[in-house]
Amino acid sequence: MYYIRVAFAVIGGIITGALNLRDYAGVGLGIAIFLLTYILFRYGIKSISSAVKETKKFYMTGIFSYFLLWYVMWVISFNLPPQPPPSGWRAVAHPSADSQDSSL
Repeated sequence: MYYIRVAFAVIGGIITGALNLRDYAGVGLGIAIFLLTYILFRYGIKSISSAVKETKKFYMTGIFSYFLLWYVMWVISFNLPPQPPPSGWRAVAHPSADSQDSSL
Protein backbone atom coordinates (compact mmCIF):
# COMPACT_ATOMS: atom_id res chain seq x y z
CA MET A 1 0.00 0.00 0.00
CA TYR A 2 2.83 2.38 0.88
CA TYR A 3 4.78 1.84 -2.34
CA ILE A 4 1.70 2.16 -4.52
CA ARG A 5 0.93 5.50 -2.86
CA VAL A 6 4.53 6.64 -3.38
CA ALA A 7 4.32 5.71 -7.07
CA PHE A 8 1.10 7.74 -7.37
CA ALA A 9 2.89 10.67 -5.69
CA VAL A 10 5.69 10.63 -8.26
CA ILE A 11 3.28 10.34 -11.19
CA GLY A 12 0.93 12.96 -9.74
CA GLY A 13 3.73 15.44 -9.08
CA ILE A 14 5.05 15.12 -12.62
CA ILE A 15 1.54 15.51 -14.06
CA THR A 16 0.89 18.58 -11.91
CA GLY A 17 4.14 20.19 -13.06
CA ALA A 18 3.65 19.20 -16.69
CA LEU A 19 0.18 20.76 -16.72
CA ASN A 20 1.75 23.94 -15.32
CA LEU A 21 -0.79 24.10 -12.50
CA ARG A 22 -0.23 26.75 -9.88
CA ASP A 23 -1.51 27.52 -6.40
CA TYR A 24 -4.79 25.91 -5.42
CA ALA A 25 -5.27 24.07 -8.71
CA GLY A 26 -2.02 22.15 -8.19
CA VAL A 27 -2.74 21.43 -4.54
CA GLY A 28 -6.27 20.37 -5.45
CA LEU A 29 -4.94 17.88 -7.99
CA GLY A 30 -2.52 16.48 -5.41
CA ILE A 31 -5.32 16.01 -2.87
CA ALA A 32 -7.56 14.49 -5.54
CA ILE A 33 -4.90 11.93 -6.45
CA PHE A 34 -4.44 11.10 -2.76
CA LEU A 35 -8.19 10.56 -2.39
CA LEU A 36 -8.08 8.40 -5.51
CA THR A 37 -5.50 6.15 -3.82
CA TYR A 38 -7.75 5.94 -0.76
CA ILE A 39 -10.69 4.81 -2.90
CA LEU A 40 -8.42 2.41 -4.77
CA PHE A 41 -7.19 0.80 -1.54
CA ARG A 42 -10.55 0.78 0.20
CA TYR A 43 -12.81 -0.43 -2.61
CA GLY A 44 -10.71 -1.29 -5.67
CA ILE A 45 -8.04 -3.75 -4.62
CA LYS A 46 -9.80 -6.48 -2.66
CA SER A 47 -6.61 -8.15 -1.44
CA ILE A 48 -5.51 -4.94 0.29
CA SER A 49 -8.93 -4.05 1.67
CA SER A 50 -9.42 -7.52 3.17
CA ALA A 51 -5.93 -7.58 4.72
CA VAL A 52 -6.22 -4.20 6.49
CA LYS A 53 -8.06 -4.40 9.80
CA GLU A 54 -8.20 -0.71 10.76
CA THR A 55 -9.84 1.73 8.35
CA LYS A 56 -7.51 4.46 9.63
CA LYS A 57 -4.61 2.77 7.85
CA PHE A 58 -6.23 3.38 4.45
CA TYR A 59 -5.63 7.11 4.68
CA MET A 60 -2.77 7.31 7.18
CA THR A 61 -0.32 4.92 5.52
CA GLY A 62 2.25 7.02 3.69
CA ILE A 63 0.38 10.32 3.95
CA PHE A 64 3.47 12.35 4.86
CA SER A 65 5.63 10.61 2.27
CA TYR A 66 2.96 11.05 -0.38
CA PHE A 67 2.60 14.82 0.05
CA LEU A 68 6.31 15.45 0.49
CA LEU A 69 7.27 13.43 -2.58
CA TRP A 70 4.37 14.83 -4.60
CA TYR A 71 5.42 18.39 -3.74
CA VAL A 72 9.08 17.75 -4.60
CA MET A 73 8.16 16.21 -7.95
CA TRP A 74 5.77 19.09 -8.67
CA VAL A 75 8.45 21.70 -8.00
CA ILE A 76 11.11 19.87 -10.00
CA SER A 77 8.88 19.25 -13.01
CA PHE A 78 7.46 22.78 -12.85
CA ASN A 79 10.92 24.36 -12.89
CA LEU A 80 12.56 22.22 -15.55
CA PRO A 81 14.17 24.29 -18.28
CA PRO A 82 12.31 24.33 -21.58
CA GLN A 83 13.41 21.87 -24.21
CA PRO A 84 15.67 23.11 -27.02
CA PRO A 85 13.91 23.84 -30.30
CA PRO A 86 13.85 21.19 -33.03
CA SER A 87 16.82 21.07 -35.42
CA GLY A 88 14.90 22.60 -38.35
CA TRP A 89 13.56 25.51 -36.29
CA ARG A 90 14.76 29.01 -37.14
CA ALA A 91 14.74 31.82 -34.60
CA VAL A 92 13.12 35.15 -35.43
CA ALA A 93 15.55 38.04 -35.12
CA HIS A 94 14.55 40.69 -32.63
CA PRO A 95 15.56 44.29 -33.22
CA SER A 96 18.47 45.26 -31.05
CA ALA A 97 18.55 48.35 -28.88
CA ASP A 98 21.19 49.93 -31.16
CA SER A 99 18.98 49.97 -34.24
CA GLN A 100 16.03 51.69 -32.60
CA ASP A 101 15.12 55.21 -33.65
CA SER A 102 16.71 57.63 -31.20
CA SER A 103 14.76 60.64 -32.43
CA LEU A 104 11.95 60.00 -29.94
